Amino acid sequence: MGRDRTDTWFFFGDSVTLGVNDSAMPGGWVSRLALKGAERGCYEYPPATFYNLGARRQKLADVAARFEAEYTARLMPGIRSRFAFCAGTVDALQGADPQGMVEALASLLAKARNIAPTLFICPPPLADEQACARLERYAALAQEVCRKLNLPCANLFPELMARSFAGMLTDGIHPGPEGNELFASLLMDKPETVTFLNAE
Repeated sequence: MGRDRTDTWFFFGDSVTLGVNDSAMPGGWVSRLALKGAERGCYEYPPATFYNLGARRQKLADVAARFEAEYTARLMPGIRSRFAFCAGTVDALQGADPQGMVEALASLLAKARNIAPTLFICPPPLADEQACARLERYAALAQEVCRKLNLPCANLFPELMARSFAGMLTDGIHPGPEGNELFASLLMDKPETVTFLNAE
């Protein structure tokens, strides 16, 4: 990677993205993914830069309201930007309808892709069965929205459910070290993620 630019990835989401309750690696799955991408040879780290812009208790609308300002505040000459979003957990926990959630997501992603290459990462399962079912439906709808917008979507929901991911949650919502490691590892196995991380 040339020194005339800085490949930079911005990860937006809620406390699951932030890495709350990962006692082994601050930054949770985002930090782990950044290291895995470097090990895979996607970029040199550093100078490649990763911003974890997860914020606790934020719904899709909250992420949409702040993402442009937070991205703009971190711009500097030579930055080559990419956006990843992993949001919807808080909405599902609060009983939001998956169809309404995905409509809000479509608006957010359409705006983001006009600024920089964008990836949507479906939020992982929850311990609460009803909230988990809402997230599962949301993930399926998000895949269709991303297809229509012609942008990549990494949906790990089936794999995580098959691996009893809910048992790796520290409080029914946030994964501990084992869960964050699994999430990052499965993400790194997705072609969509590898393409998104390749600094070419």
